[in-house]
Amino acid sequence: MLGLDQTAMLIDALRPPPGMAIDAAIGTTFTLDLSALLAVPVAASFAEQEDEGADLLETIRRYADRTILFCQAGAISVPAYRAALTFVEQTVVEVGKPDGGLFHPKSWIVRFTSGRGRVRHRVLVMSRNLTFDRAWDVLVRLDEDPECSAAIDAAPLVDFIAGVAGATVRPLTLAQQELVGSIRDTARRARLAVPPPFTDGAFVPLRPGRRVFPFYERCDHALAISPFLTHRPVVDFLGTASSWRGIVSRAGSLDGVPSALTGVEDVKRIKDAVLDAQQSVDPVFEATADDEDSAEGVDLGPAMRGLHAKIFVQDVGDRSTAWLGSANLTDAALSRNWELLVRLTGSRRDVGYDAVLSRKPEQNNLSWLVEDHELPEKDAPEDESPLVGHAFDLASADITVTLTVHEHIRAALRISPYQPPEDVVMQARLLSQPDFTTVESGEATWDGLALHQITPFVVLQLRAPSETRSVLVRAHLIGDDYEERRGAVLAHAIANRDDFMRYLAALLGLGPLGGYSVDADGAGGWFAGNLDADKVLEDLLATASRHPRRLASLEQTLRRLETEPRFAEIVPSDFRELWAAVHTARKGAIR
Repeated sequence: MLGLDQTAMLIDALRPPPGMAIDAAIGTTFTLDLSALLAVPVAASFAEQEDEGADLLETIRRYADRTILFCQAGAISVPAYRAALTFVEQTVVEVGKPDGGLFHPKSWIVRFTSGRGRVRHRVLVMSRNLTFDRAWDVLVRLDEDPECSAAIDAAPLVDFIAGVAGATVRPLTLAQQELVGSIRDTARRARLAVPPPFTDGAFVPLRPGRRVFPFYERCDHALAISPFLTHRPVVDFLGTASSWRGIVSRAGSLDGVPSALTGVEDVKRIKDAVLDAQQSVDPVFEATADDEDSAEGVDLGPAMRGLHAKIFVQDVGDRSTAWLGSANLTDAALSRNWELLVRLTGSRRDVGYDAVLSRKPEQNNLSWLVEDHELPEKDAPEDESPLVGHAFDLASADITVTLTVHEHIRAALRISPYQPPEDVVMQARLLSQPDFTTVESGEATWDGLALHQITPFVVLQLRAPSETRSVLVRAHLIGDDYEERRGAVLAHAIANRDDFMRYLAALLGLGPLGGYSVDADGAGGWFAGNLDADKVLEDLLATASRHPRRLASLEQTLRRLETEPRFAEIVPSDFRELWAAVHTARKGAIR
């Protein structure tokens, strides 16, 4: 377990099996980078493009409509604005901050389908947030296998997600409620195979409001890997072991609880040399990360590097159990947070503390990355920003943006309740706008906006004498026609006929180029001199029959393009004739 060669990327773990596609997905994360969210449907479709062409936007739209991502309100980082964010506005669902705690689970439930009606589920339980952090994390992948010999019961997980859906800042839309219910019904019946070398497993959800101890009361050896620590949980967990105790954490966290580690046999941190090596490489990546360089950060989570995995191992005889997931060894995690762990049991030889940390005999495991940590004599005091709690509370408030249209669009922000500390000044801007405006009595306005500049994502900047903090929130838009805005963004990205054909291929679910070639002159595929009417008609009729509502996006885009002077150059006349016939068939299918 945890061999240094057993690396995984979240994007790869979300890719569908051969011959299948993502039908629906529900994710959870504490912190969120919206640019990372955009990468999920792109990876699922195997598309690799740097620009935001109409085909890529349509791919994002199609997957986003079947995806929900729950995150902690107030823990969304502030990216540079991009048009593609329009298509994930209703994917992001913020969860209110529980009393004294956080919404902290990191997971995905994904349902895949094939054209032949086959359905499979995959569950990911992680310590990693949906961000571009380069910290050391852990990911458990559980695939549905009807023939597996040992399966994990999915019921506790889907019940957990149902509870999360009832704790959101704003009620779910009807479509979101239906998606949650649909995945709850199908995933509950899925046989999720226990991954080797484990032989048994279970989901362990933790909910705010009551203190729990999810581990065994007694064991032979106990190993905790946790980036954050508080005194009582450390004492309780390590106190279960009768003969050996070990802990791996960050240096600062270990320095905060030395009194809880008295007599612990192994106290480790990630090697300074490893952290230094990563720091020397990071600028190479950061130099190309334009979004990060131009964005305002929300420093609510762990650093971009170092330890972020959460793993707890207990050996009992010749068997060992590991708990992996989102929970730290802290009071908040075990009593006030939303958290998710998966418990996996196997032989001590394969998954015990020796397999994770021991270098005797020589093993390809965590031992190569850690070193002893010398503890201070006294616990270091906790240092928390006074604005952190206010930022979370603010994000859980009732935040609306009301749109009114005259010659241009006017957007009016309202925050209720609005109770900033006396020494805090608040400013706000729409994510699509570069300049801040002062928030007075919970209100601010923006005038002269175009349709493509409308967004529910609002940046709130809190300025105190000692610090400044920015937080991104998703406001409720009043007076908004969401489908019209999405159509406008798509139409704006279609500048020529090749753009249109790529967009059409993506809309029909035919891959980045729909499986059709494009030659050096931009022709080919469906039209190499002449439109391949039979092929287009076949694909359009199939979509109208199987997914009639999917073509609503095409209808809206065509309406937008009809207002362009170059409409006839962009949309082939042969296609317009085909669309007239298919449009009638589509209307009949919807009825």
